[in-house]
Amino acid sequence: MGKDWLELTSEIMNNLYRSEEASARGDAALIVISLFFAGLLVVAFTSNPIATGTKPGERAPLFSGKAYNGDGWETFVFDDLLTPEWTPNSTDDAPWIAVEFMDRLCGHCVSAASEVGDWSETYVKTSNWPGPDVLFVAVHVEFQGSSSRADIEDFRDSNGHTFPYFDDDGVGSFKDWDIGATPTYFLVQPNGIVAWNSGIQNLAWDAVSEESITIGDPNGDQRVKLNEAIEQITLSYGGATE
Repeated sequence: MGKDWLELTSEIMNNLYRSEEASARGDAALIVISLFFAGLLVVAFTSNPIATGTKPGERAPLFSGKAYNGDGWETFVFDDLLTPEWTPNSTDDAPWIAVEFMDRLCGHCVSAASEVGDWSETYVKTSNWPGPDVLFVAVHVEFQGSSSRADIEDFRDSNGHTFPYFDDDGVGSFKDWDIGATPTYFLVQPNGIVAWNSGIQNLAWDAVSEESITIGDPNGDQRVKLNEAIEQITLSYGGATE
């Protein structure tokens, strides 16, 4: 009887010891996990995330919907044009993106259509352009009146444009891009950072120093055109063709 009681007492003590040991390991694991998440919070609150917007240095707003490519209307995702891993020292041929917000009924858009078409053909890998490819995208908004998709198709094709025309009707990306008038042009780095905004004119984003720089006329007396912004900004970085 005494022996059974001693064995029972020993078993109880061993169980208590194992329970305390397991509890200690659990407490230690809990402390490690807590410290890990605390570290993540510190990084989150002390780092400087890039804001989404259309000022030079901000991350361009994404949009998706239907775009006309000359053959028909297909799903268009702006994010698909980007190369997130691109850096200023990249040696690959990641393309830059030129975005035009336009309205086929806008007089300035009509008069600019010819030169925009020329630019879209100029800034590609040819012997005449030593810089990286620049992909053009037109975003059609309805500021002047109503337009059907057939109207958009006719405007694109009649101007001989080969780049996609995105229909913003019902999408509202012009709000995210803070478009108040047409045409408005943007030059976007391959990684999605806005390099230039025609509404801000003489300011551009330097991807190396990560700060705004001045381009064009130092006095700001003359407007910077999209082609000038392309030539002054993109040739500063790697990825250019020979």
